Amino acid sequence: MATRNPPGMGILRLAAAILLIGGPVLGIIFRSWGLGSMVFGLGAIVLGIRQVRLREHRSERFIGVGLLLGGAFTAVEGLVRLLF
Repeated sequence: MATRNPPGMGILRLAAAILLIGGPVLGIIFRSWGLGSMVFGLGAIVLGIRQVRLREHRSERFIGVGLLLGGAFTAVEGLVRLLF
């Protein structure tokens, strides 16, 4: 049986929370929505990694895959905004 919280998962959840909250805040402070979008996307990717690694049921892992794909799209979109 898998343990409820393997080592390092609490840090991963904290990092995801900081990135998800910090993305829009950075966007407002620096007036760069590309930077905010990239940070927010990285937070979604980290949260998706945690969801995929930690969950036992297929439906919960599917949510993690959705977070990974959505976060990757958001991060790439933020990078495109920064480049242009």
